[in-house]
Amino acid sequence: KRGIAWLSKIWYDYASFRASPALVLVLEDVPQMRHLLATLSVILLLGLVACGNDGPLAPGETGPTIPPPGNNPGGVTYQLQVTIDLTKTSGSAPLPINMSANIIGGEAPFYYRWDVKGDGIWDFFGPQYPEIGITYASAGLYHITLEVEDTHGQFYRAYAQIEVKNSGPTAVVHATPSKGAAPLTVLLDGNWSYDNDGKVVLWEWDIESDGIWDHESVDNGLQNVMYYESGTYNASLRVTDDDGLTAVSSVQIVAL
Repeated sequence: KRGIAWLSKIWYDYASFRASPALVLVLEDVPQMRHLLATLSVILLLGLVACGNDGPLAPGETGPTIPPPGNNPGGVTYQLQVTIDLTKTSGSAPLPINMSANIIGGEAPFYYRWDVKGDGIWDFFGPQYPEIGITYASAGLYHITLEVEDTHGQFYRAYAQIEVKNSGPTAVVHATPSKGAAPLTVLLDGNWSYDNDGKVVLWEWDIESDGIWDHESVDNGLQNVMYYESGTYNASLRVTDDDGLTAVSSVQIVAL
C-alpha cells in the first residue's frame, strides 16, 4: 500500500508540473489494478528520465534569428538548393564577370538577392535577377553571396569567391619628330600611359635602349633628348604605377 501511495503521489506531482490536474489518474488499492499500476509506473519513470526539465519555449522566446545556409520548410517535396555559376573566378582588373543562379528543387517563381562585393548589402534583388553581369575595376578578393527564395518561402544561400588582380600600368610613348636630320631634337611623350586601377607615379627613359635609364620623373612623362649622330635609335619608356607594377614601351627614332 505504501508503494502504491508513493507512485500515486509521483503521478500527481508530475501531472501538476507538466499538465493539468484534470489528467491525474486516480488509482485505488485494489488487487485488479496492481498489475496495471506496475506497468504504468515503469512507463512514467522512463518518461521522467527522458524528458528531464526541458519544456517548450516560454511565451515570447524564440530560436536563432539567423537561419542556416539552407532552410527547407517544404520538406523533401520542395527542397531547394542553389549554386553560383561564374564565367571566371580570377583575372586582372578591369574584370567583367557573368554570374547566374543554378537552382535544384524548389518551386517558381524565385526571388534573387545578390551581394557581389561581400559587404553584406544586397546589390541586386528581385525576380528579374537569375543572372547578372558586373565588371570589377579594382583589384581585390571579393566574396559573393546569392540568396534564392521560392514561392513557398524556402530559401538557400550560396557562396563564391572572385580574385581580381592588379592589371598593372600600360606604357604609351610618342616621339615628335620621329625622323629628321642630325643633330635631331626629339620630344618624347609618355603622358598617354595609364593605369586602370590606380595611377602612374614614375616615368623612366632609356633614350638609346642600352639598358641604362638615362632620365626619370615623378611629375610627368615628357622628356627632350638630342641625337647628335646619324642612326636608328629605340627610345624606351618604363612606367611604374602606385602598386609598384611596371610596363615598358618603345618608339623608333631615325636621325639622318
